[in-house]
Amino acid sequence: MCARLGGVSVDDFQKVLMKTGLVLVVLGHVSFIAAAILHGTVLRYVTAPHDAVALQYCVVNIVSVTSAIVVISSGIAAIVLSRYLPSTALRWTVFSSGVACALLSLTCALGLLASIAVTFATQGRALLAVCTFGNPDLLALTPDCPFDPTRVYSSSLCLWGISLVLCVTESVFAVRCIQLAHQVLELRPWWGKSSHHTMQESPEPVEGHDLISCTSSVPLTL
Repeated sequence: MCARLGGVSVDDFQKVLMKTGLVLVVLGHVSFIAAAILHGTVLRYVTAPHDAVALQYCVVNIVSVTSAIVVISSGIAAIVLSRYLPSTALRWTVFSSGVACALLSLTCALGLLASIAVTFATQGRALLAVCTFGNPDLLALTPDCPFDPTRVYSSSLCLWGISLVLCVTESVFAVRCIQLAHQVLELRPWWGKSSHHTMQESPEPVEGHDLISCTSSVPLTL
């Protein structure tokens, strides 16, 4: 009876896949909340269509929200696959969603890094464009600003920094999810020398079997 996959038991493989999916779901939700807070407190006022910096802020925030949704979806798919390993459609879904998740997270991280760099370079002028004052020394006294201008600079940078860390972490776990899906799909070449033949019957190797035949004889418990 087949009970091993890539050097570990099918049960252990399921647990690793489920934990990876859970981490992606949590990271996606936190990233979505951070992007929503940033948009609700600051970026919804940054609406100048002809300002390249303001446009860059909005595009990056949209990418952040989209990336968070894809990360959550990828995590859910990984969790479902950990329960139903024999499903070929689920395997390819996790693999493709993991690739999309990794690419979007990396794009989001680069965009956030650019936003932080641009904000430092411009001293936050695009963030304060809706405030009607001419002297930065009067920030605490200006009444015509839809938010607190004394904290918008530090708050935005803080939220961007948190989102940047989350996006980098998401990309790492997305690559791990791709790795697991790649392994369960038994694609070649495999990433790693120790998994040249992933399906194995102890103690002798199994020829001509895939994961469907193996998992059909192994209970798929969480």
